Amino acid sequence: MIFLLLMFFMLASTFSIYQKLDVTSGAEGVGQMEQTPILLQVFAEGQLSVNGDRVKIEVLIATLEEAGIEKNRPVAIIPAKDSTVQDVVSALEMLKTAGWSATIVGN
Repeated sequence: MIFLLLMFFMLASTFSIYQKLDVTSGAEGVGQMEQTPILLQVFAEGQLSVNGDRVKIEVLIATLEEAGIEKNRPVAIIPAKDSTVQDVVSALEMLKTAGWSATIVGN
């Protein structure tokens, strides 16, 4: 009986590999920003708004590079009410991988 319980729990459990993603918030310090941040609003289903222009998440990096935005300029990620955590994390991961410094801002 114990063997059956052991087998059940071994087969029923999930073995997921979790990745660490560093997230910064806007509450770290109060001070003047050196540069105006890029406003990136995240909506549901891979929809984004970069400084007011709607784009899909797949072309986010290309859009920023085509606009000539330097990688040292900060990016403020603003989640919309209909966005999910996965939408925000996907955008944050794309920006960090491409070399931008992103901060999640919200109320």
